[in-house]
Amino acid sequence: MPNCKSKTKFLPATFAWMLLLGTTTLFFYFPCVKWYILEQKWYAVPIFQGIITLFVLINFSMATFMDPGVIPRASPDEDRDDDFRAPLYRNVEINGITVRMKWCVTCQFYRPPRCSHCSVCNNCIEIFDHHCPWVNNCIGRRNYRYFFMFLISLSLHMVGIFVLCLVHVLHHKEQLTEVTTIVTMVIMCIISLVFLPICGLTGFHIVLVARGRTTNEQVTGKFRGGYNPFSRNCCYNCCFTLCGPQYPSLKNPAKYVGRKPRKYTVPVPVPVETG
Repeated sequence: MPNCKSKTKFLPATFAWMLLLGTTTLFFYFPCVKWYILEQKWYAVPIFQGIITLFVLINFSMATFMDPGVIPRASPDEDRDDDFRAPLYRNVEINGITVRMKWCVTCQFYRPPRCSHCSVCNNCIEIFDHHCPWVNNCIGRRNYRYFFMFLISLSLHMVGIFVLCLVHVLHHKEQLTEVTTIVTMVIMCIISLVFLPICGLTGFHIVLVARGRTTNEQVTGKFRGGYNPFSRNCCYNCCFTLCGPQYPSLKNPAKYVGRKPRKYTVPVPVPVETG
């Protein structure tokens, strides 16, 4: 079973990349170049759609390849017996609310607030949102912003392509058997199939950002009917998600705090015998 998982875990992300790049390429080559540019001379169409496409690809790449906020595990020689003598939970107070921190048996430390252990990646992730198979990565503290912007830009990208394809088809109602028109209608069908799931997911995350919650907190029912100590107000939550600080990765802390000190020996004076 683990071998099967390791072989198939890249399939959803590969399919997502192929669908995105394939559909976008078909749009730019057939209706965009052959009609909007060569016939109508509407140069604003490829420029506008090209900017959105670039924004989609950048955010998709960042969400896929960026460290989501993995907390390194404790070293084997660090508190070996903590797993046996440490209590299962510890409580901390945040903005007047008691938040429980759970001991992670796998990583050998107390998980910080909003941190959770991902069963797929087998790592503790800071401000864990969820594990997304479509990007083959966890969504956490460091890459949630790019995942959120990817969803918004992808929704705009789909709406733009669908409207432009619809305009092309309406101008070629008497030429529905041409290759360009057929490809344009195929693109519209693909967008129609994925539009509702993607836009629904986008709307869901807009609500989460406005409320200052994560998917994990929403699904597990944390702070339901109570006060959320990590949320201030809608405007602040949105601004913090989009414009907040970019936290450094904990995987390689040495590159953020400077070079590791070189190992050297302190010279010891050797007594000189006299006589």
